[in-house]
Amino acid sequence: MSHVFPGADMMDLDKTRSHVRMLSRFKPVQFACCVNSCICYTGPYADLDECPNCHTPRLVSGRVRRTFSYMPLIPRLCALWSNRSYAARLLYRANEHQRTRVPGRTTDIFDGLHYLELLGEHVVVEDRRLPHTYFSDDRDIALGFATDGFSPFKNRKQTAWILLIFNYNLPPDERFQKDNILCAGIIPGPKKPWDADSFILPLVEELLELAVGVSTYDALSRSFFSLHAYVITAFGDIPAVSMLMHMKGHNSLCPCRMCTIKGIRTPNSRNRIPYVPLSRRNHPEPTDIDEYDPGSLPLRSHDSFMAQARSLDHAPTEKDREELAKAYGIKGVPLLSALTSLKFPRSFPYDFMHLIWENLIPNLVLFWSGCFKGIDEGQPYVIDPHAWQRIGTDSAEATKSIPSSFGGAIPNPAKDRSSFTSSTWSLWSLFVAPTLL
Repeated sequence: MSHVFPGADMMDLDKTRSHVRMLSRFKPVQFACCVNSCICYTGPYADLDECPNCHTPRLVSGRVRRTFSYMPLIPRLCALWSNRSYAARLLYRANEHQRTRVPGRTTDIFDGLHYLELLGEHVVVEDRRLPHTYFSDDRDIALGFATDGFSPFKNRKQTAWILLIFNYNLPPDERFQKDNILCAGIIPGPKKPWDADSFILPLVEELLELAVGVSTYDALSRSFFSLHAYVITAFGDIPAVSMLMHMKGHNSLCPCRMCTIKGIRTPNSRNRIPYVPLSRRNHPEPTDIDEYDPGSLPLRSHDSFMAQARSLDHAPTEKDREELAKAYGIKGVPLLSALTSLKFPRSFPYDFMHLIWENLIPNLVLFWSGCFKGIDEGQPYVIDPHAWQRIGTDSAEATKSIPSSFGGAIPNPAKDRSSFTSSTWSLWSLFVAPTLL
C-alpha cells in the first residue's frame, strides 16, 4: 500500500487489510447453508426456512446457523490479466503449445479430442447461440474443475468438500502449483452434501457470465477486451464425480459413467452389491447379454446421457423415476450441463491416482502374494512366500539409496501394505518393483 500510495498516511493492520480487500475486489460472498451441509440456500432453495432433506431450521434467534463462503472467480481472473508477467504466462495455450504442437501426438490437454472439437464451435448460453466460438481469442482461458471430500480432523467422522479451479492456460509445470490453484470455496460439512448443485450454483453463474464475456484490462496490450473462460473438464474420485454428474455411483446396476454395461448380483449371496464381469455365460441366472466385448463396450454419448437424464424429470410418478434411475444409473439433470463447454461423460475422466496407484497396483500385489479374495490358490502368478518376503524387505531397504527428490520412504509391501499411499505405490512400482520382481 505504501508503494502504490506513497502520499497516504500509514494505517493500522486491520484498516490496511480492509482497504486492500476493497481495492482488489477479492471479497467472499456468504450464503446461508444447512447446518448439516445438505443444501446451500441458493436457486430453488433461496426462500426456504428449513432444509428439505433433514428439516433443520435455517435460522436460530433470527441468525443464520451456518454459512458457505464463496470466493468469486471473475475478479481473480481479471486481476491475472492486469499483471504483465502473469498475463504473458497465460498465453502458453495460444503461443508456446501451439508452436510446439505435433499433430497426432498428445502432450497436453489441448491435444485432446474434446478441446479440438470445441474449436470453431459457437458458444451457447441458455439456448442462445452467441456470435463467438470457443477459444477464438488467444486470451480465452481453459479451466478445470475438481472437488473431493476430506476429513479435517483425525477421527474422520466429519468431512468437508473443497471446490477447486485449475488454470490450463498456464504452462504444465506451473498450473498445478498451490499458488496458481483457485479455491472457489469449501462446503463446510460435517456430511456429504445432499444437493451439491446448490453449492456450485454461484460458480456456474459466473462461468455462464464468462462464456458471454467480461470486460477486462489486458496489461500486455494496455487495452480492454472481452474475457472468456470455459471449463473443459471436471474430475475427482468416483463418489465425487458421481455427485457432480448426478449418477447413482459404482455400486449401482449401471455403475459406469463411460458405458452402459450392466452389473449382476452374486448368486446365493447376502451381498446385494452388483459386480460387472465381461462374461455372464456361466452365471446361473438369465441375463440380457452373455458377454461384453472389452474393445467394443456400449459407450455413452453426450446426447444419450442428457436424453436419459431429462427422461427422469418427465417421469409421471416417483416410482417410474426410480426405475429409470436404476436402469440408466443416472439420477437427474446435473447443473454442470448448463455449461456447454462440458460434454457428458467425456469431460469427466477417470483420474490416474485412484485408477492405477490406489487400485490396480495394490490389487496386483494381492494377486502376486496369493491374497486376492481367496481365489489364487495354485495359480501360476503367485510368488513363492519366501521370495515375496525377500522382495518386501529389499523394497524397504531400497529407499536408503534413492534420492529423496524421488519420494518418501517405502514401507515393506509384504508386511505393511496399509501404510502405502498413492505416492509410495507410484515410487515402488516405477523404480523398485521392476528390478526386484
